[in-house]
Amino acid sequence: MSKYILLLLISCIWGSQFFFVALVTNDIGAVTLSLLKAIIGALCLSFISLFFKREKGSTDFKLYVGIAFFEVVLPFILIAQGQKYVSSSIASMLIATVPIITLILFVLFFKKKVSKFQFSSIFLGFLGMVILSWPTQAMSGSETVFGNALLLLAAISFALSLILMEKLDNRSSVIHMRNVLWIATIILLPGAFIFERPLHLDIDRLQMASIVILGIFHAGIVYMLYNLLIKKRGALFASFSNYMVPVVGVLMGYFILNESLALQHIIGIFIILCALLLSNKKAFKSD
Repeated sequence: MSKYILLLLISCIWGSQFFFVALVTNDIGAVTLSLLKAIIGALCLSFISLFFKREKGSTDFKLYVGIAFFEVVLPFILIAQGQKYVSSSIASMLIATVPIITLILFVLFFKKKVSKFQFSSIFLGFLGMVILSWPTQAMSGSETVFGNALLLLAAISFALSLILMEKLDNRSSVIHMRNVLWIATIILLPGAFIFERPLHLDIDRLQMASIVILGIFHAGIVYMLYNLLIKKRGALFASFSNYMVPVVGVLMGYFILNESLALQHIIGIFIILCALLLSNKKAFKSD
C-alpha cells in the first residue's frame, strides 16, 4: 500500500473522530469513554490477530506501557475532556501541532539533524492547517483556555508516543497495537471505577453505536495502520496525518454534505498539500 494512500486512510478515520466524540462526550465520562474505546479496539485487533502466524521476537514490556500511556490513556482522556470546552476546529488545530512537537523532541532530546527542507515543510503544513481550520467566531473565556491546555497536552503526548513507536521491532502492527490496547485497558479500568460510574451509563442507541465505531476504527484499526506507516516512513512523516485531518473534514463536508467551500479552505488545503510533497525528502541524517 502506498504511503500516501495509507496516510490518507488514517486521516479519514481520525477526521471523523471529533464528530463521534462530540455525540457522546456530554453523557459519558472521559475516563470511561477512553476505557470503552481501548477495550473495543483491543478486542478488534485480538480477533484480527487470530489470522496471523505466530512471530518470533520480543518487545520490552516497558516500551508497550509507555506507548499505551502516551498514545492511548493520556490523550484519550485529554481529548474527551478538552472537547467539552472548545470547538472541533480549534481541537483539530491544537492536535495538529504534533508534527512540530515531534520535530522539536527529535532535535532537542535525540540529537537528530534536520534538513532545512523538511523543517520548512513542517511549518508550512502547520500554517496551511491554521488557515484551513481557523474559526469564524472569536474564542473567549477561562474554560476555553482550559480546554486548549488539555488538547495541547494531548498533542505533546501523541508526539512522545510516536517516538516510542519507532523503537518497536518488525513484528506485525496488529500484534504490537493489540498488546498496547490491552495494557491501556488495564491502566484505565481502575480509574474509570474510582472517578466515574462506568456501569451506570445513560446513553441512547446512536451514542452506543458511536462508541463502538470509536473503538473499532479510532482505537483498533487506525492504530494498526499508524504503526504500519511509522515502519514504512518514520514517526515524522506519520505525524503529517494530523495536518490532513481537517483537509479530509472540509472536503467530505463539501462533497457529501453540500457545505460551502470558502477561499480560506482552498488556500489552506493547497498549502498543506504542498507541505506534504515537501515531506517526501528524507528528514533526518545520522550523526
